[in-house]
Amino acid sequence: MNADDVRAEIRRLVLACDAERLAARLPDLTGAERAAVAAELPGLLAELRPRLLAARWDAFDQLTGPAEALMMVGAATVPGPAGAATWLMKRDLDPGTSGVPSPHRLVRAVSGRPAAWRAELAARLARRVRRPDDRAVPLALALLRDGPVPPPDHEPLVAAWLSAAVVADDPLTPHLLPRIFEAAGAGRALADEKLTPEPSHWLALAGRALPREQVIAGCVRRFLLGGDTRDLRFFVRLHTLVAPTPAESAGRLRDYLRLLATAPGPVAELAWRQVRGARLDPADVAEAVESMTFRPEAGLAVKGLTWLDRALGPHPERVNDHVTALSNAYGHASHEVRDRAVALTLKYAGHLTDPAALLEGAELLPPASARRLHERFGAGRTGDFTPGLLPEATVPGPFPVCGPEAGPPAEVDWVAVEAWLAAVVREAHANPGSLRETLARRFGEELRPVLYDMPVWESPRDWCTALARELVNPGEDPGPPGSRPPREWTPYRSTPGDVGQALYDGMVNLAATAFRLLPGLRTMLPLHDLPDDVQETLLRTDDVETDLYDPGARPAPAEWDRLPRPEVCAGPHAFLLSRLDELLRAAKAGALPPVLLATPTRADGHLDPEALLTRLAGCARSGREPLPFDLAQALLRLPPEPAPELAGRAQGIGSQAAAAVARRLGRGAPPPPRVEVTWSPELGSASHEQVLDRRGVAAVSWPPAQPTGLARVDALLAAPSGRGHFRRGSRDFWPRMTPHHRELAAAHLALCLLDYAVPPGVDDLRGLALAGGESGPATALVLAFLLTAEGDDAVPPLLELAAKGALPAAETGRALGMLSRRGGVRADLALPSLELAARQGAHAEAWTILRHFLAVFLPRGGERARRAHTDAVVLATDVAMWAGARGAIPEVAAHADRRGSTSLTRACRGLHQALTREP
Repeated sequence: MNADDVRAEIRRLVLACDAERLAARLPDLTGAERAAVAAELPGLLAELRPRLLAARWDAFDQLTGPAEALMMVGAATVPGPAGAATWLMKRDLDPGTSGVPSPHRLVRAVSGRPAAWRAELAARLARRVRRPDDRAVPLALALLRDGPVPPPDHEPLVAAWLSAAVVADDPLTPHLLPRIFEAAGAGRALADEKLTPEPSHWLALAGRALPREQVIAGCVRRFLLGGDTRDLRFFVRLHTLVAPTPAESAGRLRDYLRLLATAPGPVAELAWRQVRGARLDPADVAEAVESMTFRPEAGLAVKGLTWLDRALGPHPERVNDHVTALSNAYGHASHEVRDRAVALTLKYAGHLTDPAALLEGAELLPPASARRLHERFGAGRTGDFTPGLLPEATVPGPFPVCGPEAGPPAEVDWVAVEAWLAAVVREAHANPGSLRETLARRFGEELRPVLYDMPVWESPRDWCTALARELVNPGEDPGPPGSRPPREWTPYRSTPGDVGQALYDGMVNLAATAFRLLPGLRTMLPLHDLPDDVQETLLRTDDVETDLYDPGARPAPAEWDRLPRPEVCAGPHAFLLSRLDELLRAAKAGALPPVLLATPTRADGHLDPEALLTRLAGCARSGREPLPFDLAQALLRLPPEPAPELAGRAQGIGSQAAAAVARRLGRGAPPPPRVEVTWSPELGSASHEQVLDRRGVAAVSWPPAQPTGLARVDALLAAPSGRGHFRRGSRDFWPRMTPHHRELAAAHLALCLLDYAVPPGVDDLRGLALAGGESGPATALVLAFLLTAEGDDAVPPLLELAAKGALPAAETGRALGMLSRRGGVRADLALPSLELAARQGAHAEAWTILRHFLAVFLPRGGERARRAHTDAVVLATDVAMWAGARGAIPEVAAHADRRGSTSLTRACRGLHQALTREP
């Protein structure tokens, strides 16, 4: 058989993807035949490239694809090992999902090559391995197992070998297994090996095949190299499996001591077991205990203190060498560690020569524990913390006055908007020409396309811009898209020879034919309801019949209305936008009043009745009645107390608006709403899944308020019938719209905790704190949520409420507990903020919050205690001492009476004793 016949035969086998016959035929090729076949490989690859691309992503392709056939032929015929390795790793020959080539067939295909050639190819492929999932791994391992040459020193190869399928009597084991202690990635590849109930394959093999000394030395060396818990898990289990004897560990005690300080927890635990029974110098013991008490793991810190107690038993005078370890333990996060450290300090107090460092570290302890140390060492000092005084309540300043040139900022700010509106209305009456020039500079033409193409305006900024543009260029607003008159369509004719347009017109004709042949389609989707560009495209066709688009069938333009639907707006937001809509309509009609009634006189939204009467008189002199929503907003900003004398003066003004103000001043403000917060079922209950996204709050509601006789005011005081999107855009206004009804604004903000609405923020809480009026469950819910979500940023508003005597402390504590119990909110995140508030003077209020919080938060029968429960009780103990609290809490007493000595039980006993001790 000549070379041409061989080339034809190999080509036929490759095209047929007959890998078995190729594996049998390729080793028998002569040198000349190999050269002839190798010369044909580039052309054969180019011919098969489309099939290779298709097979790469076809998971249902035959397992023996063209890629494997070409790889076998190249490995068997390319002259040098370097070229063969390059051919095997060609990107075109990546099999993708079409099946992994059989490494055993590849080994058979190259079996006709010299042993040294095969060994060089195996080494080159092995050095190309970077990850265990590299496609070179099975080929390299198969070739390495077939040859007598040891594998190259290449760390990724070790991890790849460990991750590959296990081979019985693997010839690579003697070469690669000893390298697992140094190879990067080896520990992660073996992380899932199990020690119990019996050692899994690699653990058993390493423990059986490697000498004990090599295993122990390798594990310790690997621990010292470092890594995370997963990287070192296998070596911890292997070290545990071989269980070094004290004699075997004696020479490595310094290494084990080094691991106590910074190694991952399981490694440090293993090191502690090796050194705890060894004979160590006192300095080594001090270093070891100090390292263990510095670690965050409570278990290791407790073991370190236990070791210290045992070491000090025969030599109590050495306690002075362990002051640093005890000070470390004072600041530990675990209550058990702190308690043990204090107990040890007091146990060996008589042998301490200089307790100053311990007293300094005692500042990290809870006050009850610190007091014990100060009583023992402090020479009369108690270490008690004296809380500060509450800050003075904020006194709101006067409301600022600005000119129309300021304009509302890009970020909506209630002060800027109110001041700007007042200036625009004032100047529109006094200096309309100058106002027009000012607004033209501030609100340019570039705003028009974006503004007028929006069907609704949801931001106060949009309404202010529209008002400015109307005053600059009256009548330029064409109205929302739905209120504009129908467009006049002109026939369209395409240019002859425009092939692309002809194809497009054919598609349009098809759509038009569907409208013509399917009358029901016209009913479901009227042409005039489609976007303008779609209508225009369909009307270009010559095949459209007149019944497709009947201008008479088009609905009449809707009335001009840019307001969003009330059902998708929060009540205060809808009221604000309606007030802005009212102003814009008045500007369009040329009926702006000379002054706005509702502009506040104080920075918290309060409106002075004297100023209101002056504005009413000005409107009466001009002969124009104030705008209805402006009047309603002014009434909501008046102080709640009746003012009969002012009511008489208002009555004398003689206008309808003045009469409404007189009635309001005569009888005072309506009572605040009685808000009720309804919580979802317990976490884990069958009906809880449907309300999990509401942070545990099922509903926020309140009964109808007493009618005021003004429909717009009554609408704002009423509870919403549904929940809208509650965007953040106008929330800055809400507390200032009802500055003497804090709970009403809080109720609308609390509704934002339901569903997927954006929750309230700290700025909202600041607004509530500056407002007046009663506080109730809604204010408490918003405050409790923000204590968990915003932390210390919520403390200043809390202090402001406390300074005003308006902090609903009991309701806040209950809400905090319910957010945790019903909504899965991490209430323990609020504890540092409550401690900060207590230290800044709100200790009595913080105690009330914590008292009612514990009643709800502590675990009940069958529930597991968590660290957060203990942290809450420990903080409550401190704050109770600062506040001088007395009176048992039943839920705390129940835990204090339980048997056992858990951290929570001990903390509850301490709090119960503090609350029930004699004054």
